[in-house]
Amino acid sequence: MTILTFAVLVLLAAAPVLGQPAAETVWIPMLETRLIGAPRPLRLEATLYRPAQSEGAPVLIFNHGSTGNFQVAPTVTQRYPEVARFFVERGFTVLIPMRRGRGASEGDYLERYECDHATLAAGVERAIEDLDAVLAFAAVQPWFDRTRFVLGGMSRGGLLSVVYAARRGTTARGILNFAGGWTAEFCERRIGFNARAFGQRREPSVIPNLWLYAENDRNYGPTYIRAAHAAFVRAGGAAELTIYPPIPPDGHIFLPRTPAVWADTVAAWLTRLGL
Repeated sequence: MTILTFAVLVLLAAAPVLGQPAAETVWIPMLETRLIGAPRPLRLEATLYRPAQSEGAPVLIFNHGSTGNFQVAPTVTQRYPEVARFFVERGFTVLIPMRRGRGASEGDYLERYECDHATLAAGVERAIEDLDAVLAFAAVQPWFDRTRFVLGGMSRGGLLSVVYAARRGTTARGILNFAGGWTAEFCERRIGFNARAFGQRREPSVIPNLWLYAENDRNYGPTYIRAAHAAFVRAGGAAELTIYPPIPPDGHIFLPRTPAVWADTVAAWLTRLGL
C-alpha cells in the first residue's frame, strides 16, 4: 500500500457521513483477571446509536476488526457509521464496543499478529472475555431485549461473533459476519487457524449466520472464504454465504462502508429473523 493510498483510506475513515445517526459514548465495566495480583476494574469504550423510538427496539452489537498489524493506531475508535445508519434507519439500537486497549478502552492491547497458533488463540480468548463484559452490560440496559438482538462484526470482530456463539452460546437471533477472520490467508495456509476456529462445534440450538465477503478482499480470497464456510457447516453451523464482486480498492476494508452492496441481502435476512 502506498503512503498516498493509506492517507486516503485514513481520511475516508475519519470523514463524517451524511445523515449519520446521533452517537453517544458509553462505558462498559469489566473486571480483568490477572495471573499476578488482584483483579482490576477496567472500562471499555463503546458507541451507542439509538433510533427515535428505542423502547422495545431490536439491537445490533457489532464488534470491530484489527489494526491491520498497526496500519491503524490502536487508539482510533471504530464507529462504523454506515453500518450503524443502515440498522438505525430500520429501528435498531446499535452498540459498537472497543476491546481492551483499543480506542479509549482501558487495559492493554494484546491481540498479536504472529503466525503462531498459541499467540492467535490467546487473542481470541481475550476478545471473548471482553465480549462477556459487553453482553453483561447490555443485559441490564432498558433498551436491550435478549431475545431480539443480532451479534455481528467486521474482520476479527466477525470471527469473534461466530466463535463466541459456539463457545459461550447466546440468545442472539442471528450472527452477522462481515469479512470475518483472525489472521490473513498467507498465515492461514501455514497453520489453518481461522478454519479451526470457524470449525468449532456448534451449540445444539443452531443460530442463523449471514456471512458477507468481497472477491477482492485483501486478506482472504474466494477459495479461502468457501473453505472457511465449509468448515463451519461441517461443524453443524447454518450460514448463508455471499461473495460480492470486487469493491474497489479493497473489498475487505470497504465492504462494511458500502451498504449499497449488501443492504438488500441484510434486509431480507433480518426479515427472515423476524426483526
